[in-house]
Amino acid sequence: MALEIPQATVRDSYGLFLRRANKNAVLSNDTTAFIYSTDKRPELDLRLAHSRRGREVSAYLSYVIDYYDDLPPYSIFIHADEKQRHNDLFGPKTSTILQNLRPEAVEAKGYLNLRCMHSPGCPSHVSPNNPTKSDIKAGDARAHFARIYRELFGMNVVVPDLIGAPCCAQFAVSRTQIRRRPKSDYVHMMDWVDGASARLIDSYAVGWVFESLWHVVFGMEAIE
Repeated sequence: MALEIPQATVRDSYGLFLRRANKNAVLSNDTTAFIYSTDKRPELDLRLAHSRRGREVSAYLSYVIDYYDDLPPYSIFIHADEKQRHNDLFGPKTSTILQNLRPEAVEAKGYLNLRCMHSPGCPSHVSPNNPTKSDIKAGDARAHFARIYRELFGMNVVVPDLIGAPCCAQFAVSRTQIRRRPKSDYVHMMDWVDGASARLIDSYAVGWVFESLWHVVFGMEAIE
């Protein structure tokens, strides 16, 4: 059994969420670590994601589902390794990024990507309603994006013509912003990742799809 990680309380300023173990993570006194694993053989002291599909997607959604009713004021979603190639303004170390993260910015925006540079991802990088012939021929995730969007957010939603936001699936979200969606929405997304997504795309592509959509998942406009 996985070791039970302390529940967040209103006294915690941040829930520092990590996919898999990060022994080099720098935790301050107002930070609680929630460490999930998507490994085939996870270490015994880690939380288990609800699925292994989608790289960090299953882990991130598992945290939201598991702690929806007991979230800290702010949750930070990051990858396991201390150095990330997509960390930009303050260098490759995630700990440096976190030291420069301002809670008032997260509070003001609700959702805040930890990448400062807009490229890649902006101003737009997905055209759900207009996939290229090469994407269609290759069966790329872009060829299915409009269908995926509806399956995730509702069959009657209007699919935007363009979607864009900075890459690369590391961000901070306020408790209020997460709860703008009911818990059932996140459960639905998790079920889609674990099941229906396999009809259209592979596990890696699931990660790419959500990397393109996390800002939409947490209530931002299609082009951030």
